[in-house]
Amino acid sequence: MIHGYLGKWTLLIKSTGLMLAVASGLSLGKEGPLVHVACCLGNIICYFFPKYRKNEAKKREVLSASAAAGVSVAFGAPVGGVLFSLEEVSNEGHIICTTRTVP
Repeated sequence: MIHGYLGKWTLLIKSTGLMLAVASGLSLGKEGPLVHVACCLGNIICYFFPKYRKNEAKKREVLSASAAAGVSVAFGAPVGGVLFSLEEVSNEGHIICTTRTVP
């Protein structure tokens, strides 16, 4: 993972920029930044729990679920977010990840 790409400063700046862009009525896509914000939140929350902080596989599961949540919020389609997560983010499609991601 790139250092600082999913950190607290990225979350703060991306969230502020997203709020200002949407509030001002700019014709920008909010879907990409929402997925990035959700993954930043998932990564930050991972640091509070040693089980996820030390294990990269568990962290990937959390980031996969975070990406699904971001897509679900952006498009208003929870099933679409789960399918996106399974198709794009999960590189091997583990059964455990699937059962934890599906609501």
